Amino acid sequence: MKILLILASTGPMIGGMERQVALQAKHMCELTNADITVIAAPCFQDLFSNKINFLPINMSRSRRNLALLLSFYQAIQKNTPDIIHAHGHKAASIVSTIKPFLNKQIKLIATAHNVKKNNRPLKKMDEVFVVSEGIQNAVKPIHSIVIHNGIEPCTLPPSSRSSFCKELGLDPKQPLILGVGRLVKTKQFECLVRAAKSLSANVVILGDGPERNQLEALASENVRLAGYRSDTRSLLYIADMMVICANRDGFSLALIEALHSHLPVLSTRVPGAQDLLPESCLIDSTDETNLRNIIQNHLHNLEQLKQSQEKQFHYVETELKIERVAEKTYAQYLELLRH
Repeated sequence: MKILLILASTGPMIGGMERQVALQAKHMCELTNADITVIAAPCFQDLFSNKINFLPINMSRSRRNLALLLSFYQAIQKNTPDIIHAHGHKAASIVSTIKPFLNKQIKLIATAHNVKKNNRPLKKMDEVFVVSEGIQNAVKPIHSIVIHNGIEPCTLPPSSRSSFCKELGLDPKQPLILGVGRLVKTKQFECLVRAAKSLSANVVILGDGPERNQLEALASENVRLAGYRSDTRSLLYIADMMVICANRDGFSLALIEALHSHLPVLSTRVPGAQDLLPESCLIDSTDETNLRNIIQNHLHNLEQLKQSQEKQFHYVETELKIERVAEKTYAQYLELLRH
């Protein structure tokens, strides 16, 4: 089966969608008869295995740009795929625009990785995947299939909490709270930074992005912005909780990586978190006082917090292995080709 995966994000920042597509492609190409090609911006080429055929296309142009559409059409004609799988709404829009010119035997799939206002491009697909039940509700009445994101196990040993805190000038005896992700407005890390001011805990934010300077200006003495760290997965083992304040999300990889490490998570009611977390761990308001009170209440009962998410830890370990997700996706391809 010839599979063409499409990413239309411009880069160069790598988000959860790009990481997930690369992970699925890596494991899917090990399956029988899976011949995989990826079309994406050149900056993402290093994400993909050498076993995968990578076709670089400049994605900085509008989804309506005629030169971009022509580039896609020519690449598809040359590749002659059985399946075209567009990841994200921009990729779905491009594929839906050129659909009338494509071989009608090609099956078209789109995955919605986040909630968007305009879902029209999804209507032209032969099948739609979504990464969470929350997104499934958002795309209704369009039929969709939920395939949660998956992760690989951590290959790094747990970090040393005392060494990590010493490196950042923090007291290792205080509880440690992590925020993880790109420092962009939708992640609302400023809410966590503000709430941290009078918490009896250290707050460390791992990640980089355009909001870093603003966050550093807001940070109190118990807050550190540690930037991008290649050892993030190993740091999840030494923290006491992760806090997610995003106002928009699809199915956070940071969330499931934390749960895989048996690190409990508090999160706003975004898709993914709503699918997995117990009600007591969902945040209704990121107002500074409200958020601080919620975090402080759980800090007083850390063992109880961990016990409340034991079922989630087990689910992520067993059901959200990337191999399992890749197999499930491939099985859906086969099902679609039968019809």
